[in-house]
Amino acid sequence: MDQSPAKRLKTFHGHLCNVSPLKDSKKPYFEASLRREGECSSVVVFRPEEHMHFKNAEKTRMSCVGDLGHAFKNTLPAGAYDIKLSELLKLDLKPKRVNINVKIILEESKGNNVVRDRRHYLPNTVYTVADSTGYISLTVWCKKDITVGEWYNFTNVSVMQFNGKTTLSTTKHTNILNIPSQGTAVDVEVPIESMKCYIIGVNLKILFICPGKHELKDLILSSPSVYCVSCKTHYKTTASIMKISGRLVLEPETGDNINARVEDEVIRSVVAVKPDASQNDIIQAFMALPTMQITICNNVIVKMEESTSLNTSSPGMESQTLPAVMEPVEDSIDFSPPDVGIFSSQPQKQKSTD
Repeated sequence: MDQSPAKRLKTFHGHLCNVSPLKDSKKPYFEASLRREGECSSVVVFRPEEHMHFKNAEKTRMSCVGDLGHAFKNTLPAGAYDIKLSELLKLDLKPKRVNINVKIILEESKGNNVVRDRRHYLPNTVYTVADSTGYISLTVWCKKDITVGEWYNFTNVSVMQFNGKTTLSTTKHTNILNIPSQGTAVDVEVPIESMKCYIIGVNLKILFICPGKHELKDLILSSPSVYCVSCKTHYKTTASIMKISGRLVLEPETGDNINARVEDEVIRSVVAVKPDASQNDIIQAFMALPTMQITICNNVIVKMEESTSLNTSSPGMESQTLPAVMEPVEDSIDFSPPDVGIFSSQPQKQKSTD
């Protein structure tokens, strides 16, 4: 005679999320979701004493759960499937991979980040994308030939949640195809601000990358060579690439101070970085800058220039249009999306046109 599902003791590994409050006062139980490679399961737990344990695991994003002897059922397919953005955003239990048809509305920011395996350091671009039902942020890894205003089909896109916000990101299995217009995309509200600010705080991190796009640990600039553990190769130190990123504390003319992220490309647009520059050299160069006109999108600085060099002298906020990106195609790879950030601002409505 077959045992009931609740009596089958099994061990599963995955990420806990969507832990519900305790239900049914007479026979308390709670529910949770367990994300695993290739599938997502719904877990029903009849041990109320374990509720706090599950909640703590959800908060700390504990990577594995052992000896999970509870009933479960698969609620989402293992493979990617087609979905509209509004449907995706409404789901309490998010699928692992999806296929979407979307219009590229705006390039939010460009930068570089370490991928999920913690070894590769690759460029990425964050876009606002939309269909006829909703809009969302999409991170595209490696340099891709993507044009703002065009429609694209993205397959095997990863669904992630950060600080309660759902975002999408390409993976090593993602295919990108330019497609005909799918109709009118929804109106999109993207927070973009441009303001005069004085830089009062700098927190920078310098990474050195080998020609194989791996992070180099403990590189000494005075040494003639450096060894890459991932490549298992010695390289000339001069062949390494310096990448800078960090956060700036900005003091605007009015309002509270702003803590915003800044990436290598924007840093080099305002500060001359020598190959042998130290972290302190770059920090002091930032501190010496005059009042700057700074454009911010979703807590990321996308443009900086001296306010005295601008043709317009009107203070405060002004609308900015971020450029489209036109870059050669490279193979993509699995990744982790960048930090969403904490900056928030009054959204500015941008109409989409076909």
